[in-house]
Amino acid sequence: MAANETFLITGASGFIGGWLVETLRLSGAADVRAGIRRWSSAVRLARFPVDIVACDVLDPEQIAQAMDGVTHVIHCVSGSPEAIVQGTANALEVAHKLGIRRFIHLSTTEVYGEPSGEVDETYTLQSFGNPYGDAKIEAEKLCWQYHDKGLPVTVIRPTIVYGPFSGTWTVYLARRLQSGQWSIFEGRGEGVCNLVYVADLVTGILLAARSDQAVGEAFNLSGPETLSWNDYFRRFNAALGLPELATKPPSRARLRSTVMVPVRMTARVVRDNFEAPVKRVAQRFRPAKKLMQVLEQFIVTTPRLSELSLYNRQATYVTHKAQDVLGYRPRYDVDAGLDLTVQWLRHVGLADEHNQPEQ
Repeated sequence: MAANETFLITGASGFIGGWLVETLRLSGAADVRAGIRRWSSAVRLARFPVDIVACDVLDPEQIAQAMDGVTHVIHCVSGSPEAIVQGTANALEVAHKLGIRRFIHLSTTEVYGEPSGEVDETYTLQSFGNPYGDAKIEAEKLCWQYHDKGLPVTVIRPTIVYGPFSGTWTVYLARRLQSGQWSIFEGRGEGVCNLVYVADLVTGILLAARSDQAVGEAFNLSGPETLSWNDYFRRFNAALGLPELATKPPSRARLRSTVMVPVRMTARVVRDNFEAPVKRVAQRFRPAKKLMQVLEQFIVTTPRLSELSLYNRQATYVTHKAQDVLGYRPRYDVDAGLDLTVQWLRHVGLADEHNQPEQ
C-alpha cells in the first residue's frame, strides 16, 4: 500500500465505481472510501469491510465530509445531466478548497460526437444532441477550469465498457440475446465496436491516478482489439451457448425501431403516471398481463434509432497516448472478457447454466 494515500470513489455504487472500490480494497493498493448517494445502493459494496460514506454530489457539505482526509478522488458519478454537470462542479470546488492531491474525472468517448476514422485525444469535442455526452462535455470544461486554478486533474475517456455488473453492455444485452428475438443487423451493425473489459479500464484509471505525467491530460481507454457490433453480438451469443442469430435486413430493422418510438413514449408516460392502476389491472386480468409482457419484450428487443446509429459508427478510439504516457497495456481480448462475463452471469442467475458453447 502506498503510504498516506486514501482514494475517494464518488458514484461508488455504480458499475465502474464499484469495481474501483473492490480493486483497491482487494489489492491493498491504497485505503479506499466509497461515496454513495443512497444507503440502499450499498449492497454490493457491503460485501467488503470498506469505508462507505454518504456523498450526494449535489450536496457540497456531504462532499466535504467525504473528502476529509482524502488524497485522491476518482469521480465516477453519472446519472442525470444535473448530477453530471453540477455534481462535477461541486466535487471540483471542494477538492480545490481541500487541496486534493489528484482528481480523476471519468468522462466518455461520446464527447467526440459521431466521428469517423481514428480518433485520438486531440479530436475536437462535439455535441450531437445526446444528453449524456453533452453533459460530459460541460463537465470536462469545468475540469480544465479547475486545473487552471491549480487542481491536478486528469480526464479519462472510456469506450464501451463491459463485464460483470455492467448494465447496458452486459446484463441488458444478455437479456436481449436470450430472448431469441435479437439479431444481426445487416448493413447497420458493421460499425466499429470499441470494447474495453472493465478490469482493463480500472487498471488504466489507477495508472493515471499515480502518474505525474497524467496531470492536465485526457486519455482514451479501450481494449486490445476492435470488431464490428455484429461480431460482438455473435461472440456474446456464442459465449452464452445460444442458437445462431438470424440476420435482419436494414430496412426492416429501421422500420421496427421507428415504429417503436411512440410506443416507448407512451409506455414511459404510463409508467410515470399510471403504474399502480396498470399493475392492478394486470393482476386481475390474465390477458392484460400477457399483453403487457409481450409489449415489454418487444420494447426490450427493439434497438432505438440512436442505437442503430451507434452500431453503424465508423470510429476507432486509439489509445497510443495512454500506452506511451501511462504504460497502459490492456490484457483482456474480447473472448477472454466474454468468458469471464458469462461465468459471472451464470453465477448470479442471469444466464442459463444449461446452455454451454460448443467446444
